[in-house]
Amino acid sequence: MEFLQLKYFANAARTENFSHTAEHFRVPPSCISAGIKKLENELGVKLFDRSANKIKLNEYGKIFLQAIDKSNDLFSKAKADILDLSGSAFGELNLLILTNRQKITKAISEFRAKYPKIFFNIKHQGPMDPTHVKEYDVILSDQNLQGDQFEQTFWLKEEIFLAVRSDSPLSQKISISAEELKDEKFICMSKNTNLRRYTDHYFEEKKISPKIVIECDDPKYIQNYLKMGLGVTFFPKSSWGDQIDSDVALLRIDNGLYRDTYIYTNKSSSHIAHLFSQMLKNYN
Repeated sequence: MEFLQLKYFANAARTENFSHTAEHFRVPPSCISAGIKKLENELGVKLFDRSANKIKLNEYGKIFLQAIDKSNDLFSKAKADILDLSGSAFGELNLLILTNRQKITKAISEFRAKYPKIFFNIKHQGPMDPTHVKEYDVILSDQNLQGDQFEQTFWLKEEIFLAVRSDSPLSQKISISAEELKDEKFICMSKNTNLRRYTDHYFEEKKISPKIVIECDDPKYIQNYLKMGLGVTFFPKSSWGDQIDSDVALLRIDNGLYRDTYIYTNKSSSHIAHLFSQMLKNYN
C-alpha cells in the first residue's frame, strides 16, 4: 500500500471522478484507475461502485476514507510535534483567557522568548460551551467545561477580598460578613466577565441584592473609581495583586471567599499547546 495510492483514492473519493483526480495530480486517468484497482486488490474489496462512465464511493470506501483522514490528522500533528521539540516550532496558539490575565501575560512572554515563531491569538471573552470552544488550544477559566475534548488541570486557588479606600471606616476591619455588604455601593466588573458571574453567584447564594453604581470591564479603572470613593469592589488577590497600594485596604469576606481556576488543554492540539500549558503551571 503506497502513500501516493492513498492520496489518489482520497481525492477520487471526494470528487467521485477519476478524470478530475488525474487532472489534479497531472497524470493520465489510467494511472489513477490502475492505482485504485491495485489498492482494492490489496484490501480485497471494491471501494467504488462502478457503472457506465460513473463511479460512486460505497460503504467500504467511506470507512477507508475516514481512516485516511484520521491518519492525515495524526501525520500533521506528528509533524508539528517534531518541529516543536526541535525548537523550530511555528504556527498559532489560540487562547481564551477568562481569569488571571496578568500571570498568563508573563507566561506568554517567557514562552515567546523560547519559541519566537509562535503567534498568539488571544481572546478575553467567550462562551464556555463545548460547541463553541473547539477552536481554542488552551482555555483558562474558573468555570467547568463539559465534554472530553479538553484535558482539565487544576491551576490555582485564588482568594477574593473586598477592596475599600484606606480612609473608609471599613478599612479598620480585618474581615466582613455578607450581611454587612447589603448597604455598600459596589463597583463591579461587566456582566460578561468571569469575575462578575462569580460575584453574582455569591450574592445569589447570600440572598443579597447589591447596590451596583458602576460597571466596568477594566480592572485598572475599577481601582481608580474605588480610590475616588465611589464604592467598594471585589478584589481577586492573585489576578490584581500588583495593583494594590497604600490607598486601598483589603478585607477578608466571610472568613475567606475563594475561586478555583483551571487550565483546559485541547487534546487534538499540537504538542506546543501542551508545552505552553505545562509552563503555565509554574505561574500559580
